Amino acid sequence: MNQQQTRLFVGRSNMKILHLSDPHLFADDSSTLLGVNTNESLQAVLDDIRRRNITPDLFVVTGDISQDYTPESYQKFVDYLAPFKKPVLSLAGNHDERPKLKQYLSKSPFTTAEQMVTEHWQLLMLNSHVPGKVYGHLSEDELSWLESCLVDNSDLPTMVFTHHHPIPVGSHWLDQIGIENGQQLVNLLSQHSQVKMCAFGHVHQSTDRHHKHINYCSVPSTCVQFKKHSADFSASQEKPGYNLYDCTGDGQIIVNSFRVDNYLPSVNMAISGY
Repeated sequence: MNQQQTRLFVGRSNMKILHLSDPHLFADDSSTLLGVNTNESLQAVLDDIRRRNITPDLFVVTGDISQDYTPESYQKFVDYLAPFKKPVLSLAGNHDERPKLKQYLSKSPFTTAEQMVTEHWQLLMLNSHVPGKVYGHLSEDELSWLESCLVDNSDLPTMVFTHHHPIPVGSHWLDQIGIENGQQLVNLLSQHSQVKMCAFGHVHQSTDRHHKHINYCSVPSTCVQFKKHSADFSASQEKPGYNLYDCTGDGQIIVNSFRVDNYLPSVNMAISGY
């Protein structure tokens, strides 16, 4: 595998990571997903970050950046995030075209590197993307690469990011379209004590579950949310949001999940899929 590594010098022991996911952008400014204008909702999220005076050291984006697969949708994402002048580490979701994502999100400060190493932390970005499929899968090569990174950097506290969820989140329909071999990932991560968190998108809701020494954490979508604990597809009227991870020099992570205060999405509850 030809995996890319990048290094980030933070300059202090604490590091703040802002986690975004599932913006589902369109080339057309007026297009909507389940009634929500996804361009407007992402801008509302970014405005909320500014209003709260949150200054992350980097952004991590866990996929489904585009809804219509267009170059314009990826360029819009670049244009929205560029004013922050912070590194943006991205991976592909099931709605993305991975080569196109890499084309548009690989010019500094944007990167699609699979591994980022700082003075105190290691971040690993896993590719669960299966072309043409909604569910995710981790190849044997991907899992072998992950294990080698964990073995080679056993002294660095590690966060793992993926698009699809490796563990059940309690919604039957969503749990049919997570990482189909997610238990392999869970078993592997459990063997390495330096792994502190596995964070993911895809589920359009905030969840937080501990298994052994690892926190498995999902992030709200920047557009429409999915109703928790639902057997079948069901949208929610919850507001868009994002997560902030305050990573300390001694390997601890403080998780804060935010919702946009002054934006109310117009969700079409009658639509039964996306």
